[in-house]
Amino acid sequence: MSRGRLEADEVHEYPGYLLLPGFVDLQVNGAFGVDVATQPERLGELSERLLSTGTTSYLPTVISAPRSLYRETLPALRRAIESGLDGGGAEPLSVHLEGPFVSPVRRGAHPAAHVSPPDTNLLNELLDLGAVRMLTLAPELRGATSLAEAASERGVVVSAGHSDATFEVAYAAFDRHIAGVTHLFNDMSLLGHREPGLPGAALAHPRVACGIIADGRHVHPQVVSLAFRMLGPDRLCLVTDAVAATGMRGGEYPLGTRRFYLDDGGAPRLESGTLAGSVLTMEEAFANILAFTGCTVPEAAKMAASTPARLVGEGDRKGRLAPGYDADVTVLRPDLSVAAVYKGGVRVYSDGG
Repeated sequence: MSRGRLEADEVHEYPGYLLLPGFVDLQVNGAFGVDVATQPERLGELSERLLSTGTTSYLPTVISAPRSLYRETLPALRRAIESGLDGGGAEPLSVHLEGPFVSPVRRGAHPAAHVSPPDTNLLNELLDLGAVRMLTLAPELRGATSLAEAASERGVVVSAGHSDATFEVAYAAFDRHIAGVTHLFNDMSLLGHREPGLPGAALAHPRVACGIIADGRHVHPQVVSLAFRMLGPDRLCLVTDAVAATGMRGGEYPLGTRRFYLDDGGAPRLESGTLAGSVLTMEEAFANILAFTGCTVPEAAKMAASTPARLVGEGDRKGRLAPGYDADVTVLRPDLSVAAVYKGGVRVYSDGG
């Protein structure tokens, strides 16, 4: 006999708590001591630890790297993703390739030796090696338009980032095959009153969705608030750009082929002082966006779950608490700390508090 809609094997009550769709993070280089690019065999460990931050789905991210690393890491990540990782941790939704087709002058922490001009043969090789869902590239580079078209034809979401594009070039790219922006304002042309650059094009365009690192360090809180007022919750995505030092003590950690240092102030930096990702979690990003913008909880939930899910083509099963969707739920206390996480209706994390 079938069960009625109100019948269940278990009932878990959370009076006064927030029940939200599981967070979706489109940019995770690593966390909890794990570096995605150099330790793909630890993806299951990373997925399990991410649950404590309220994250139920994410894109493992690999920055610009030598071909030898791509050839080892991308197949290993694909095998791990296809295995389902035993279904217990946050779900990797395929890989985010952040590079190597980025601007040499806006490369940030990307090694100069591994930045490449657009190359369709290299792109196809990378896409053949791994399960790639998102590609970050600089749209002003010669051949970038053809590369973006080729990636889109293979089902890859193309995002503009690490770019020195002018307003006109960026806006035209958004009209064609580029649907997103990688960490808005960071490592890109500047927003000026005479030359609005890539950020201005992103804010002005009616369609493009933008990731933003809401840690108060990468982007000033008032600028985060400005971006929210311009874009709204349907076009702004919370991302962490988390690195291996996230959730760890200060010290030295890997980021692909590079090493960086986490100082006492919580800023991961290369020896040169360049920021190397963040140690932000989605739990913290959710609290910060509420504080920085004064948005509502439902608006913050859109930015943490439904908008990023929709950007990468998962909007029909992720990012909402509705019939027909995966029952991925993040439960927050009134102080916005994570109390429990459910995947597919099964409780997979509880802090025991």
